[in-house]
Amino acid sequence: MGRILQWVMRWGILIAAGLFLGKALLTHWQGVSELHLQPQAWIYVSLAIVIAVCAQLWSALVWGLILELLRHPVPKRWAIITLLKNAPAKYVPGSIWHLYGRVRAAQRRGIGLEFATLSVMLEPLFIMAGGLGLALGHGSAPNLLILALMVILLAVHPRILNRLWRFWCRRQGKESTVGAMRRYPLSVLLGALAFMALRSITFICIVLAFTPITLGLLQPLMSGFSFAWVLSLVIPSPGGLGVFESSALQVLNGSLSPSLLLGCVTVYRLVTIAAELIGAGAAYLIDEGKEPLANSKAG
Repeated sequence: MGRILQWVMRWGILIAAGLFLGKALLTHWQGVSELHLQPQAWIYVSLAIVIAVCAQLWSALVWGLILELLRHPVPKRWAIITLLKNAPAKYVPGSIWHLYGRVRAAQRRGIGLEFATLSVMLEPLFIMAGGLGLALGHGSAPNLLILALMVILLAVHPRILNRLWRFWCRRQGKESTVGAMRRYPLSVLLGALAFMALRSITFICIVLAFTPITLGLLQPLMSGFSFAWVLSLVIPSPGGLGVFESSALQVLNGSLSPSLLLGCVTVYRLVTIAAELIGAGAAYLIDEGKEPLANSKAG
C-alpha cells in the first residue's frame, strides 16, 4: 500500500507540474515565440555545458568527501567515474536508480551496505544546505529558510548524526559501537555550497544567451534559482523534472518575464541533460582502476 501511495504521489506531482507548465506555455506562447537568442548565445550555451559538467565533477568530489568522513575513503577518480556513470539514471521513474547504482558500486569496493546507503542519503541533505545558504538572499520566507538550514546543520553534527546512526543500527538488529562520522562536515558543506554556485552560474549563462542582464540581477537570479532547486529536491520527481521548472517560474517571476523564464528553464534542462550524458559517456571510456576485494572489512 505504501509503495502504491508513493507511486501515485510521484506521478501525481509530475502530472501536476506538467499541467502547470503546459498552461504557462499556452498563456505566454506569443512571448515565447518572440524570444531570440543573442548573437553570442553559442558562447554562453557552450560555457553553460562546460560549467554543468564541472558541477557534476564537483558533486562527485563532495560524495567522496562524505565517504571519507564516514571512514571509507575512496580515490577521487573512482568517485567521479561512478557518479558520472549513474547520473542519467536519475530520470528513470522511481528517482532512486542513480543512487542504487552508486551503492552497488560502493559495495563492490568493500564498503558496507549501511555506510554506502548513508553516503547517498546524506549527499542531497548537504546539497540542500548549500542551496538554502544561497537562497537566503532571495527574501522569500526567510525565517522558514533559516529554520530549515539550521535543522540540517544540526542534524549533520556528529553528536546527533551518530546517535541517529546507532538508533538505526539497533532497528536493523545490529549493534554499532562506532559512530558514523568523526568530525563536523564543514568541508562537505562548503563543497555543496560551491556545487550550488556552479549550478546557479550555469543557469545565469542560459539567461545571458537570451538577454543581457545587469550586475544587480545576478544575486536575485542565483538566490531564486537555488530556492527553486531546493524545492525540486524536497518534492519527489525523477531528476526534479517539472518541479524545478514550475518552481523557477514562480520564484523568479519578479526577476524575469514568464516567457523568458520558460525559454531559460527549457534550455537549462537540455543543457544539464546534455552535460550528464557527456559525463556518463566519458566515464565509460575511462578506466576507474582496480577495485579492492568486495569481502574486505567494512564498518
